[in-house]
Amino acid sequence: MTHDPLERLLGRTERDSGCEAAFEQFDRYCDAVLSGRDAAREFPEITTHIANCAACREDTEGLLAALRQLEGDSEK
Repeated sequence: MTHDPLERLLGRTERDSGCEAAFEQFDRYCDAVLSGRDAAREFPEITTHIANCAACREDTEGLLAALRQLEGDSEK
């Protein structure tokens, strides 16, 4: 996910998959992020959509936070 304030404000110009297509692949996208793979390269359209859509970006950040919390709880 992008942390560039200008990109968060203006979005990206690459192909955008849209909310429905992104939602269908959020689990695989988040798995790539959490496993340290290059999610932007594996899921370029979803990466662009998350940069362009505040609601989906918030959902993705929330899902990633929840998954990280579950990983932390399972390590205890």
